[in-house]
Amino acid sequence: MKYKHLIGLFCGLLITLNSQTSIATERNINIDFDWKFNLDDSSEFKDPSYDDSNWRELNLPHDWSIEGEYNENNPAGKKGGFLPTGTGWYRHHLIYKPEWKNKRIYLRFDGVYLNSDVWVNGKHAGHRPNGYVSFSYDITDLMKVKGKQPKNNVIAVRVDHKLAPTGRWYTGSGIYRHVWLDVVDEVHIPHDGIFVRTDHINFANNNAKVLVDTEIKKPNNTKALKVVQLLKDHQGNVVVNSTKAIPNTDSDTLTVSQAFHVNNATLWSTDTPYLYTLETRLLSGHKQVDTKETKVGIRSIGYNVKEGFLLNNKAVELEGMSFHHDAGPVGAAVPDDIWRKRLQQLKDMGMNALRPAHTPFAPIFYHLADEMGFMIMNEAFDGWETEKADYDYGLHFEQWWQTDLAAIVKRDRNHPSVVMWSVGNEVTDATSETQKKLVHFIKSLDSTRPVTQGRGYMLGHLDIDGFNGHGEYKGYLEEHFKNHPNTTQVGTEITHTLQTRGIYRTKTFYRDKVHNPYRWNKIKDKVLYTPDFTAEEVFTDENPYYASSYDNHYVRMNARDEIKMTRRLPYLLGTFRWTAFDYIGEARAWPERTRNFGIIDLAGFEKDTYYLYQSQWSEKPMVHMLPHWTHPGKEGVNIPVVVYTNLKEAELFLNGKSLGNKRMTDDLQIVWNVPYKAGELKIVAKEGDIVKTQTYYTAGQPDSVKLTADRYSLTPNQTDVAFITVDVVDNQGHFVPRANTMLSLKLTGPAKIIGVENGDILDHSHHVATNRKAFSGKLMVMIQSLDKAGDIRLKVSGDGIKSQSIGLTSK
Repeated sequence: MKYKHLIGLFCGLLITLNSQTSIATERNINIDFDWKFNLDDSSEFKDPSYDDSNWRELNLPHDWSIEGEYNENNPAGKKGGFLPTGTGWYRHHLIYKPEWKNKRIYLRFDGVYLNSDVWVNGKHAGHRPNGYVSFSYDITDLMKVKGKQPKNNVIAVRVDHKLAPTGRWYTGSGIYRHVWLDVVDEVHIPHDGIFVRTDHINFANNNAKVLVDTEIKKPNNTKALKVVQLLKDHQGNVVVNSTKAIPNTDSDTLTVSQAFHVNNATLWSTDTPYLYTLETRLLSGHKQVDTKETKVGIRSIGYNVKEGFLLNNKAVELEGMSFHHDAGPVGAAVPDDIWRKRLQQLKDMGMNALRPAHTPFAPIFYHLADEMGFMIMNEAFDGWETEKADYDYGLHFEQWWQTDLAAIVKRDRNHPSVVMWSVGNEVTDATSETQKKLVHFIKSLDSTRPVTQGRGYMLGHLDIDGFNGHGEYKGYLEEHFKNHPNTTQVGTEITHTLQTRGIYRTKTFYRDKVHNPYRWNKIKDKVLYTPDFTAEEVFTDENPYYASSYDNHYVRMNARDEIKMTRRLPYLLGTFRWTAFDYIGEARAWPERTRNFGIIDLAGFEKDTYYLYQSQWSEKPMVHMLPHWTHPGKEGVNIPVVVYTNLKEAELFLNGKSLGNKRMTDDLQIVWNVPYKAGELKIVAKEGDIVKTQTYYTAGQPDSVKLTADRYSLTPNQTDVAFITVDVVDNQGHFVPRANTMLSLKLTGPAKIIGVENGDILDHSHHVATNRKAFSGKLMVMIQSLDKAGDIRLKVSGDGIKSQSIGLTSK
């Protein structure tokens, strides 16, 4: 299987043929398969003759921390979600191919967390402390190439994560992203050597001017060169052919600039994310020596205090969210299919903007954002010179910031989805001098995008002032604008609400009032208050670690006030709430493994607040009602029933009897107080001929499970992932919303379980446990295909539960 696995729509094997040789360029050769791993440390492990036959065999991406046990005493502590760290080694046996003779060979890592050292055949290739940047090494001169027999070359990677915490959130440990080989001619285009951008668009006819810079590496005695740019549409038709000849030069690196016009261009936008393909051909004399493909989105961006953010000269509100790079039970080693599913959830919600916090994400994330139509605030760093966690990047910032920032910008500047850069987030001991040098350095590499910073508005060198929690205070943004009337603003991290799926409280909960009274006394006059639903708490038995799923558990501002504020202030370009997904780490204290900031839980299940945003951001008709309607012991008690919808009005029915028709309010929700009575609760939302409904039933005791897969056919490629939702139901087939039933899983066929999760922030079960309780009636099982075709079956059972099975096929 070596070298045969190609990942994603954008990662293909690019081959250039010519009359003199069978192959000139092989790019993006994936080498994720067949690695050896050992969670131990010895200098002998880099020796190519070392016997690694007893090491664990695995495929990448891999995160060893997520495979460990939760423990209060693990050194990462609450920041790292109480999961283990350590030092691990990876080894890979790479066979040199004869056709690689006289080529340059680059070994490229999308990301290794952290403090990685790489050896090839016992020779040191390089060191990288930053665990989030992509990097590569020229390993040509380290390879064994001579002789008639294929040569075994040993790649050894040491990952040093023994000192912790290294971040304020769960980071993961290991080679947690893809690994590639690029085999190119001595005369070639570096991996990040293309910079393409839209210079100008005439919106009367969509005629666009596009600029392309091509970096070339070559020996000094190279023949005259020529660069050919072919811009192709979706059908592969060449719409532009631009050629530039380059005179002889002794320089071993040069950059070629070209400009061309695209008539009646199809523009990239969040609604129509059209991508052209730019094929760059490099010729030395009459020989074609390299070819590189780049996806191109033709679009313009702008911003001003009167119109806000402009995409293709049209005002667009940034309706965004922040989130970290982990994905629940798979930790930081996120398969591409999971990234796609996550982004599709956000797209279905109506979201148009993403903030990867507080580091660059994997390359696949940006490719998918281009394809699916998202705008990205691309954040480089969490902090600068001063550490925010004991052993974080602050220890290396002064030595490495320029190298790492160049890598980030050059890797991501071709993505149309990236619309602004962020140089930091809530930086400790931040100085105007450092902000200035970071902004100016980015501008030297990419002058086409604005630069902001999470809570960096006070330092004076940003294009757009970024606000985190302070921007949630009453009147804070308005006051800042009075003093800076020509500067736009963005909510880099606004707002902060908490919610646990299936949990409700009727009295408003202000986090700091309970958990940090000292701070509360300082901010209480600045907080936006939310009226209680009831004078006395209705749901008195909930665990205090869990948060309410009404929009009434927050830090300074609820979600509805965030949305209303963004619409009210034209100079506020938009907001990125904290967060889209629950993430491991940054817990308050043991036994929490996270806090419930996400609107989607660790299992990938949507919480009620997801539907609040959908009602405001999506044009697709919808209605959502909360809470569920299973409240034994509360007969006759008034239950606040809240409805989110993007239709004009809704009517509520209990057991077939209307409780009244109400119109949507300026408060972005409709509320009924309903005396609880078991039965059927139904909401009917209407606008003209459009009708959307939702029905809840009072559930009995858990009796069985309902199994649903997001796909039923996989490819035997060892990468495809299917999500299987397990719903606990009663003997009538009604969902049991408070079931915490222990369930057993049995998988047969050519697949493996890579994650089991229920979303409970207090559950410390292993992430691939085959015995796991449901939480609030649900459990998620993620399975991945192996390298063989066949039938796959998952059986779910439990005490007092009728077992059920679901079948999939790998073919």
